[in-house]
Formats: sequence, structure tokens, C-alpha cells
Amino acid sequence: MKNIEFIIKSLEDEGYETYLVGGCVRDKIMGKEKSDYDLTTIARPNEIKEVFKDLNTIDIGKKYGTIKVLKDNEEFEITTFRSDLSYIDRRHPDKIRFSNDILEDLQRRDFTINSMAIRNGKLIDPFDGRADIEKKIIRAVGNPDTRMKEDYLRALRALRFATTLNFSIDKDLLIAIRDNKSDIEYISKERIREELNKILLSDRPSYGIKLLRKVELLEYILPELDRTYGFDQHSTFHSDDVYNHNLKVMDKTKKDLITRIAGLYHDVGKVDTFFIDENGEGRFFSHQKVSSDLLKKRLKELRYPKDIIESSSKLIERHMDNMNTYTKKSIRKLLRRLGEEDLYRLFDLQKADVLSAKLKDTSNIENGKEILQEVLKENIPLTRNGLKINGNDLKALGYKEGKELGEVLNMLSDMVLEEKIENDKKELINFVKSLTN
Repeated sequence: MKNIEFIIKSLEDEGYETYLVGGCVRDKIMGKEKSDYDLTTIARPNEIKEVFKDLNTIDIGKKYGTIKVLKDNEEFEITTFRSDLSYIDRRHPDKIRFSNDILEDLQRRDFTINSMAIRNGKLIDPFDGRADIEKKIIRAVGNPDTRMKEDYLRALRALRFATTLNFSIDKDLLIAIRDNKSDIEYISKERIREELNKILLSDRPSYGIKLLRKVELLEYILPELDRTYGFDQHSTFHSDDVYNHNLKVMDKTKKDLITRIAGLYHDVGKVDTFFIDENGEGRFFSHQKVSSDLLKKRLKELRYPKDIIESSSKLIERHMDNMNTYTKKSIRKLLRRLGEEDLYRLFDLQKADVLSAKLKDTSNIENGKEILQEVLKENIPLTRNGLKINGNDLKALGYKEGKELGEVLNMLSDMVLEEKIENDKKELINFVKSLTN
């Protein structure tokens, strides 16, 4: 707080009218802590730089009047009052005009709850943002259709704000978002991904997913999930369609992006694997593999990092493993395949899955966690690297570099993992010798 007061005072002392604006004002009214502060000022970019010539400044958007000022490892974005005149690319203003009027600056912003400013403790609220906060509603500044046509990222922001704040969306804004849905093509996959992540990590992510479907954007962003809507599982174990089951599972997982993604997509492959058996029961053989493959494709489209793609897809592939009673052998294998962190994620996903179906017995999952604790205390190698024998030892026994050598090491690793042989160098060498006798 000390640094933001310094930044404001420095501008005001030079005669430049300066306001806190946007999200930090909204959060202050809502009683939330805010670590990021945005400022708007009558000072022009070069004047901002002159005021803070003794500090580091960065032209992050000088064309649009934005200068970043760094003080004591904190960053502050300061933007000159402006009007946005046109949006040629449907994302960024092609032309702007610097202004001397805070009201003109607030008028260009997206939603009323973000179009408030504070100066000297006085709230500037020309579009009744405070009242909309009290009503818990997301409403556009001015004409919602115009706001969406200017920059369609605002559509995703509206859905995200509604989800994270647990607000509703104004009817006219919802209509404008839906009517302009094809403009999602103008938004980069990276920006879509970032807004989706914020929805997934909210207290109730299913609300955001349902909003995406309500405005007909789910079919653009997560089409594999969208097609599960209304898909009857014909199962005595489920009362929900695949879509609502996926959403329930996601909501029940911890606030972890990888687990939430896995929960959202864990059963989407049921659409492709569905058949009804002789008893009239829905069956979905290998749906976990199909679901995993569909997720990989979708996450690549949305430019997700490789580690998130790999972990979330592996969770989906293994999410049915708890149908068999966990043993030390099975837990060791899972630990080797997933690693400790992802194995705990798998347990979380499985528990959410069970609790979202009719049978709510999680005892096997809890048993798996207990076994994992025992396994972690043991001195049994989970990979080839932990073996007391290596490739050079096998070469000394007559093996040549190549496929056969690797296969023998893998076999030994499996045998040690399954406690069929001790991880003792002498014993391992004797066993290898016996293979050639």
C-alpha cells in the first residue's frame, strides 16, 4: 500500500489528476484484498515517464497510453485517460484519442463493475457499478452488442467474472454474447485458455461451463464436452447424463487445474464407445482411453503446456483403476507410471467420480492412499535407475548394447517391483546368468 500511495502522490504533486481504476476498485468495494493496482491519469505517457525518471519504466502499451512503473519489486500500470475510436481487428482499438476527462475514460470500459474510479477517497461511478455489485450482476457499459463487436474477449471475461464472483449476467449482455459467438475465432487460443483456466479454478466451475453452453460457446471451445449434453448413460450406476456427471465430478475435485481438467473430460469418450448389453445396461468399453485421446487433442488446440496435457490425460486413462481392489503391486505400478503428485490427483479424481454416482463407496480409494504411504516408506526402486544392476553389468555378462539389454533391465525392474526378486546386485546377476544357462 505504501508504494501505490507513493505512485499516486508523485503524479498528483506534479499536477496530474490520478485515479485508482478497474478491478482494484471493484475488489475494494467487495471487501476483497487486491495486490494489483491499475491507475489512470491525465498525464501523457512521456509525462508519466518524466515523473518516474528515477525508477524503471516500461512502455508496455505506449500507443495506448500505458506505462509500467517498477518500485521495490512491485509493478504498477498507469494509463492516460483515453477514448477508443475503432476496433478494426475485433480485439484491439485501432485508433485512440487521449482525453482530459475521467468520465470519457470510464465510458470505454467493458462492464459497469470495472468502470469505477477512486480519487482522494471519492468514488466515481457514472454507470452504477456499485449498485450492480450489490445486485450481483454483470452488465455492459453502454450498448452490450457494441461492446462485444469491439472486443469479443469481453464475452469470455463476462462469463469468467460471473463464475468467479458468483454473479448473474444481464439478459441483454447474454444475448449480445450469443449473437456474436462466431467472433470467438478472433480470440487467440492462449487467451481462451487463460479465461477457461480461471473458470476451472473457481469455487463452482460447473456454473461457468453451463454459461458457456448457454451462450453457445461450448461447442466452439470444448466440442467433445458439448456433445455429451443429454447423452443418456442407460446405467443403473448413474442418474445423470454424461455432461452433468462430468460437471459434478469436476466440482467435487480440489482446486487443481490438472485434476479439474481431467474431471471435466474423464467420460467424454462414452459417446463413442456406448452400446447396450443383453440386460439393457449401457456399456462403454475402453472409454477412458478414448476420453484421454480426445482431451489430448483439445488441449493441444488450446495451446496447453505439455506437462498439463500429459498429466491430465494419464489421470483419465487410469480413472477406472479403483474398480479393482488396490494392492501393493498395483499401487507401485501406478506410482511408477504417474509419480506421487499425480497419483494423489488420481485418488482425488476417483473419489469425486464415485461420489457423483449412485454407489458412494470410497473405501478402496482410501485403502489405496494407505498403501501408498507404506510403499513410499519402502526401499523398492520404482524405475530402472534404482536397480542395483545396470547396463554395464549386463555387458560384462555378454549382452550387447541394444534392444535386448533394455528388455532385460525392464524385466528385472518389474520383478523387483513385484517382489519376485530382491534388489541385490549379486542376486540379480545370478538370475541373469540363469537366463542363459
